[in-house]
Amino acid sequence: MASSPIGDSLRAALFLCACFGSLATAEDVTPPFRVTEGLFDLANQETLGLKTIPGEHLEVYRATEESGFRFTHHPGLAVFQGQLYCSWSSGQAHEDRPGQRVVYARSADGQNWSSPQVLAKPPGGNDRCIGAGFHVMNDTLVAGYTTAYNYPTHNLFNDDNALFARISRDGLTWSEPVKLASGFFIEGPLPLPGGRCIRGGEQAGARWKAGEVRMRMLYCDDPLGMSGWKEAAISPAESLPKGLKVFDYTEPSPFVRPDGVIVSPFRNSSGYLYASTSRDNGVSWSAPRITNFPDATSRHATGTLPDGTTFLINNPGNGKASSPRNLLTIALSRDGKTFDRAWLIRGEPTTMRFKGKDKRDGWQYPNARVWKDSLYVAYSVNKEDLVVTRIALKDLK
Repeated sequence: MASSPIGDSLRAALFLCACFGSLATAEDVTPPFRVTEGLFDLANQETLGLKTIPGEHLEVYRATEESGFRFTHHPGLAVFQGQLYCSWSSGQAHEDRPGQRVVYARSADGQNWSSPQVLAKPPGGNDRCIGAGFHVMNDTLVAGYTTAYNYPTHNLFNDDNALFARISRDGLTWSEPVKLASGFFIEGPLPLPGGRCIRGGEQAGARWKAGEVRMRMLYCDDPLGMSGWKEAAISPAESLPKGLKVFDYTEPSPFVRPDGVIVSPFRNSSGYLYASTSRDNGVSWSAPRITNFPDATSRHATGTLPDGTTFLINNPGNGKASSPRNLLTIALSRDGKTFDRAWLIRGEPTTMRFKGKDKRDGWQYPNARVWKDSLYVAYSVNKEDLVVTRIALKDLK
């Protein structure tokens, strides 16, 4: 019988428990979540054996030759003052190349969107900006973005790469940018009960290049998330067969389980998501463990529905590294531990219209927010267009 990621993890857990006794419990070393056996039929790359959930596909932005910006990626959603906001990275032709900016649009109904407005421009000719989502606190909208400097000399390894944010009280006028932390981020923060925020991204500079650690998990006690960010501790993963070599971009998207444990899945090159947990409000994290949740080495999105159900949206792929992003799915779990229901969101064939470096076909890089009686899922199409799918909450029961 072929081994599975879960089986390998359990064997590793038993070995560690035998070696270290009370220092390593089964809860510490087993995967934080799993999918039920057979939920995804990876041999069926047309549908994964899933039904397509009803949804309305709403176009936010469509790239044209005349627009001058034909690369679209890294969407982030927020609900602010009765409207839905969406930000994204907007490049001329290629992914994360000099001149890339961050723009945003807004909608009162989720269907009709304003024209894109510029949120961030790179400060220098060899720099670029990458969208890092939104955060809403009371009457304030916070927009985040990463500035990556001096491409192509350093790229992600540059120690100067950093997260910035601007705030707005009306969604139209914005403050001057404030530097929040070093690193590379594409995700907005997750607010926790009590006012703490946590945020996941990538290391930048020597630590990333040396392979010491890839993901960068932060926390702060400013409810607005504009100051006081500290780096969380992550337990080493030397006990894993491949250590941290399996990670490149990790693109964390954490969620809170109903039992209060914070869980962060990680993108990696194994063909399955890894994940860590935090039991101290994001101050420290367990060593990343491989799950049996298939993933096509791409960004995923997580969150909680109004009834407490956890959702995870991703490109499951075929259980191999860098597999196609041709299928976008949503999986649900009642306890945040076992995902036992799933549907296709998009699965129709789609092909790029414009050539570009590091581009590829597919429905990619989801981000999601609950608004009114629906779940809105934003994603890029072939890294060219931006679409939001509106899924009625009643259809996720």
